[in-house]
Amino acid sequence: MYEIPQQLEYQEKIVFGLTFGQLAYALIFFPFAFAFFFKLHASLPVRVFLAFIPISLAAGFMFFDLLTRIRTWIRWFKNRRLIKSQISNFIEFKQIKQNLVYTQKKKLAVLKVEPINFAIKPQGEQEAIILSFQKFLNSLDFPIQLLMTTETLSLKEYLKTLKKNLGTDSKEIFQQYKKHLKQIIKNNSVMNRSFYVVIPESSNIDIQVKICEDRFNNLNLKTTLLDTEQIKDVFRKICNSSKLFPADIYNNLDYLKIKDKFIKKESDENQILSRVVYAHGYPRVVDSGFLDRIVSCSGNFDLSIHIEPYSQENTMVSLNKELQKQRADLYSAKLKSQYNPSLEIKYADTQKTLELLQKGQEKLFNVSLYINCKANEKKELDLLTKKIEAELNALLIIPRQALFRMIQGFKSCLPISENTLEIKRNITTSALSAFFPFTSSFFKFDRTGIWFGLNKNKIPIIRDIFKLSNPNGFCLASSGSGKSYMAKLFISRYLLNGTKVIVIDPQGEYVGLVEKFKGQRIDLSRTSKTIINPLDLMGHDYPEKRLALMDLMPVMLGELTEPQKSFIDKALTGAYERKGITMQDEESWTRTPPILEDVLNELYRLEKRAITL
Repeated sequence: MYEIPQQLEYQEKIVFGLTFGQLAYALIFFPFAFAFFFKLHASLPVRVFLAFIPISLAAGFMFFDLLTRIRTWIRWFKNRRLIKSQISNFIEFKQIKQNLVYTQKKKLAVLKVEPINFAIKPQGEQEAIILSFQKFLNSLDFPIQLLMTTETLSLKEYLKTLKKNLGTDSKEIFQQYKKHLKQIIKNNSVMNRSFYVVIPESSNIDIQVKICEDRFNNLNLKTTLLDTEQIKDVFRKICNSSKLFPADIYNNLDYLKIKDKFIKKESDENQILSRVVYAHGYPRVVDSGFLDRIVSCSGNFDLSIHIEPYSQENTMVSLNKELQKQRADLYSAKLKSQYNPSLEIKYADTQKTLELLQKGQEKLFNVSLYINCKANEKKELDLLTKKIEAELNALLIIPRQALFRMIQGFKSCLPISENTLEIKRNITTSALSAFFPFTSSFFKFDRTGIWFGLNKNKIPIIRDIFKLSNPNGFCLASSGSGKSYMAKLFISRYLLNGTKVIVIDPQGEYVGLVEKFKGQRIDLSRTSKTIINPLDLMGHDYPEKRLALMDLMPVMLGELTEPQKSFIDKALTGAYERKGITMQDEESWTRTPPILEDVLNELYRLEKRAITL
């Protein structure tokens, strides 16, 4: 559990419970209201109406932040429709080259981060991860942006790899399998997610990237520095463009139409609607990795977290000033016998934060959390927005839509580390570490793996169990629930992947499967024309095979005494040596192996030798 302090910035009350800014607006507008009402020679209704205008303006500026709203409306009106030639200028994007993004103000590097399954980790390991993330945050003296993007899942690489391993007889089955996979992805609206860290240059971009890579390696998170083409691909996905990437990242868009509640991105291929939701308020206490509920939520949206560290020296000075203002207002309220619990909590939080900063246990940051919802239709966009807002409310985070500021929100969700929406909240290191976003693993496949199903995020699980440290498994279920069907399904997929499969089938359930894939059927009976040679190495190491045979003999012959085991061991060695297979010569392991009759003959020889002696 991590405690988020209240917003530390505080406006001191001067008189009548008003701040200096509110008093300034009152001094500007109320003389006009006084003049209109008392000095103007007109009828009473006219004087009341005219006096009401400056009073309303004063109330708007004093209590409803009318100045900020006017600026927002003007900015929205000016940018309500951006054509191709204007979009890049607004985004301040210049070019991508030498593995860096160049804007008009700075250059940036982009790291791709492979997430982990945080929720299934033991409690101790989770705490260790969060502690390492805190160390990473404390090492920052430059801002970063944590970005999660969502794109349509593509299985082209997996299917391409699988096709290479196919035999000529499996092409028809492969086409059916390929069609089935694509249908599953389409029906479940499967989306893949990627995680990035955007690092703007503040001193030396190479050093900053190295610091981030080292810290993430300590977290056991694999990172990759994106090259020029990979960075272009990230912008492609965010802008929903499937064309080749031009020099100008927005040449694929005809225009951006910025409405009050969403953005309409129009291209010659399709139409995409976007809506930005931001975190307006946070709960008092959060759990580590609490954003996993948002990260693992289904839907087409991007998540952007802007982290800006405070300067340590300036932080101390500003917090001391905040404490003085808060203490003054508390003292004033005490003289008037008033009780202000909100201010007392804020004062306690500021004092505690200052104490932790002075001890060097914490640092102070600004954090901004934005979610960019995307859809093809407004109805679909409204549904996704409500779903995201519901998830945020469930986390006790107060969601707000960036009304009339959608273009600023859209820019804040691009991998250019520009927090133009500027909805910030100051937060300490420990509380910020709970924002750890790399908590759910999405699509990641083994080239030699098979499809096992879908995870909780509806992402296909494609793994090669033989790459695991203990590649064993079993299936338990009630009768008739589909155990045999599941086993046949996995066997079929492994056969498509070129894996050798052996089935022990007492009831003959797998005969049809063997015939379908043109396999070999071995009947174990006295009248059978085929039989298994347990002494065949079948590609195994000779020492391993010998150990396995010594375990097999008691199964075939019953309980054996130690002398009997010794004779059988000698007989096995002799039988293999007569076929030219020895422990020292690995090349001999490929020769024709002995059979059980050879072992029996070797036992007869040992018996005759013992009688002779």
